[in-house]
Amino acid sequence: MDLNRFLVVYDPTGEEQPALERAAAIAAEIDASLHLFACIHGDKAGIERDTEEAQQQMAALQATLDTHLAPIAAAGTATSSEVEWGKDWYHAVVNAAARINADMVFKSSFKHSTSHRLLTSTSDWTLIRECMSPVLLVKKATPPPVPRILAGIDINVRTESYEKLNEHILDLSLRLVASDMAEVHVVNAFPDFRLKPDRRKLMEVAGVDSEHVHIKLGEPDKVIVDVARSIDASMVIVGNSHRSGIAALMNGNTAEKILDKLDCNVLAMP
Repeated sequence: MDLNRFLVVYDPTGEEQPALERAAAIAAEIDASLHLFACIHGDKAGIERDTEEAQQQMAALQATLDTHLAPIAAAGTATSSEVEWGKDWYHAVVNAAARINADMVFKSSFKHSTSHRLLTSTSDWTLIRECMSPVLLVKKATPPPVPRILAGIDINVRTESYEKLNEHILDLSLRLVASDMAEVHVVNAFPDFRLKPDRRKLMEVAGVDSEHVHIKLGEPDKVIVDVARSIDASMVIVGNSHRSGIAALMNGNTAEKILDKLDCNVLAMP
């Protein structure tokens, strides 16, 4: 997988921009470029993009983006920015990521209640379900002194697409580590003892020591949350299943289920 171009979603409602901070740090580490994206629709309903008021608001926001990007560019990272006018900013982000061929999307994430997530189409869930790039939902911009990355995989699933997803999860786990002292852990949940994964095979597939392999009986979302808390993970990486259709409506996916139960960053892989 390439990690050359990041798209960062700017949050016009907040002073702090944890997604931008995290993206800038990783981009500097691996020499990736950074595209800062914002979408607004003004303070009044019915304002068209071509009106003077809309153009003024877009220009003001563009100036704000440039201000945020100035120190990042000065430090050597290639940067660009874009302001779009539209009501549906959730899908504007999805479309922008596809348009620039983003290798990863960074977005700040804040805790929502379960009912809020279920009853409204939140931006986090829209990106998880529809974005074709990996989506890093950032809650904490600065990793701890010894970052711990937890990768959720399932080596019992034999389909080619899922095996490729496992490979991508593990690849990103290793490449996003910011220092040699960081730890990569893997977790594999299983539904019953007839399907318990082989520890040695999991060590071989993941390339980690036995003490960093976690095999537990239970539902994937519950197991991942338990292990992430027990090791004090700074990032959890999971794949997306049931991205659309009836399965998504009825079951959700692991990324959605764990997002508000963890304080750490969550990377959802398509």
